[in-house]
Amino acid sequence: MAHTTKENRDIYYRKAKEQGFRARSAYKLLQIFESFHIIYPILDERAALSMLLNSLCADCEQESVNSGLRGSSDSKREDYADTLEDSNGSPGKDANEEVHRGEELKLTDHDKVRRNCHNLGRVKNVVDLCSAPGSWSQLLRNLVYHDYNTLKSACEKLQAQASDKCSGSKAAGGAPSDVKTRRLCKKLLEYVNVMPAIVAIDLQQMAPLEGVHFLRGDITDPKVLSQVQSLFVENVARNVSDVFEGGIPEELKRNAQLITCDGAPDVSGLHETDSFLQSALIRSALSVCYSLLDTDGAFVCKAFFGSRDAPMFREVSSFFDYCTIFKPPSSRPNSFEHFIVALGFKPLGHMPIALSENGAASAVTHELTTLNG
Repeated sequence: MAHTTKENRDIYYRKAKEQGFRARSAYKLLQIFESFHIIYPILDERAALSMLLNSLCADCEQESVNSGLRGSSDSKREDYADTLEDSNGSPGKDANEEVHRGEELKLTDHDKVRRNCHNLGRVKNVVDLCSAPGSWSQLLRNLVYHDYNTLKSACEKLQAQASDKCSGSKAAGGAPSDVKTRRLCKKLLEYVNVMPAIVAIDLQQMAPLEGVHFLRGDITDPKVLSQVQSLFVENVARNVSDVFEGGIPEELKRNAQLITCDGAPDVSGLHETDSFLQSALIRSALSVCYSLLDTDGAFVCKAFFGSRDAPMFREVSSFFDYCTIFKPPSSRPNSFEHFIVALGFKPLGHMPIALSENGAASAVTHELTTLNG
């Protein structure tokens, strides 16, 4: 079927065709990520090296105590200083830049890089709700896998340098303990080696995407959510080298760090009706967050309202540290669509709104009353 002149004039439609995205909506999500520093800024080698060198955990500290040497993190930074210099940077610079970006957005710690060996604060697991035709899933896969590959490459570079220094130390008759401090933490290696898991869910069939697990089903179906959790656990088990007694360590068991939803009901043309149906869909997506989103995770969802006074917005914001309404530049000006961007998920919420059945029904009634004046 021929496309209209209006579509041909649309810069984002043309860009989507040129860059291989299934729909122009990919640029809406991209602009949201850029504006709110979700996954962004894109990780480069220097930032990845800085992130790895600034990591620290209880095992690192214990190792330094056992060896009677200085703090493991300081040791790593000094031992690999030339690696960062080769990348035209100084240790920790990118880490500080990301912290400052978080402060500029006035966000809390969920938006700052975590320096823990078993959780660097990067997005590894993502759930894309109402995913068909798959443009958001495409973008998510591209960004998250780039992040994973960059960290893995930086880690391999550090390991290679450690191996070279180990060989040099042995040749020079150096102490074994000196060599030991130059090894990357086992927990850090396990974290980096676990591949991303991108899960897309929709009632409609979606054409396969390499690197994306597609589940056809209802996002409110507990069986579907259980399948997602199983995929996350299987992914960790498949990518961690050791077989752990009693199962996978708790620190490696994770849900999603990001949940997205670009779903919308069939538009009737009646704004009040469409807004009500969309709010019901948002509530369903929020219920998925209760089951699958990690603490401090992020949530991006389409909405047909632009006011922070909307009951559905208040309901979402009660479970996040930071929540706002955003209309990306690629969203058509005559469209009612906006996007809820919520960061810093708190599973127990701040509890200003009760989400019992009666509370939810009351919120829906209030929303209908508000929309109808």
